[in-house]
Amino acid sequence: MKFWGGGAPENKLLVGKKIGFTQKPTDLKKEKVSIHPKALSKVFSESAFTMAEVLITLGIIGIVAAMTIPGLIKNYQERQFKTAYKKVYSEISQAFQEALLNQEFTRTTQYSAAATTEEFNILKSKFKVMLDCGYVQIDRCWKKGDTLCGGSCQSGNSADGIDMENGAPMQGEASCFIDGGGQNWCIYGARENIFLVDTNGFSNPNQFGRDRWIFTFADINNERTVYSAKYKKVIPYINEDILTQTSFCKRPPCYYQSWLLK
Repeated sequence: MKFWGGGAPENKLLVGKKIGFTQKPTDLKKEKVSIHPKALSKVFSESAFTMAEVLITLGIIGIVAAMTIPGLIKNYQERQFKTAYKKVYSEISQAFQEALLNQEFTRTTQYSAAATTEEFNILKSKFKVMLDCGYVQIDRCWKKGDTLCGGSCQSGNSADGIDMENGAPMQGEASCFIDGGGQNWCIYGARENIFLVDTNGFSNPNQFGRDRWIFTFADINNERTVYSAKYKKVIPYINEDILTQTSFCKRPPCYYQSWLLK
């Protein structure tokens, strides 16, 4: 038996190797891959859209947009009108309740120019007034547009004489003012407790049932009353939706009721 300097015996199987690993070849070169330009061009041309396909797609998008965008715009405008309607209803209700609490109303009859003027001035005193046009220059506070009645205030049939151009409020018969929010307020007529508002002032459309609304005073049963002793709240003068043309809705529909509830 021979011993070799006290070291471990040489294992020729382990020389030049590491246990658990395979030696990487050192004589292999990286293989270069080349693609012919014509083949590359074919790949891109097959994956792209043709002009006809692009035009057809754009046409479909245009048709869909033409069908949906007007509806979206209409819905957006209606939401704006509805929100403004609720806002002015809240404001006139607050003014009314403050005056009612202070016992400022004195009306004892339906047709009274003095009582109407007094009530309108009471309501006006609760707002920040930017311009008071009185009975003389209402065109400075109320843009020409939709009016109420004018000829007749009946069912709306052509025989009733609906006047699309004339009606309330009228110069000399109505007093108007503009509040700090740019909302225009008027009396319907000099002798009744009916009050009109245009929620966006001189901006279009200036139509009842869109940006113009009508209010009056009511009793505990939500019925209009002309006696201040019975006053309890403000209600829409037309306390229902109107879907056909009438003297109080010349360009239907007019959602006098439902837009306050929804």
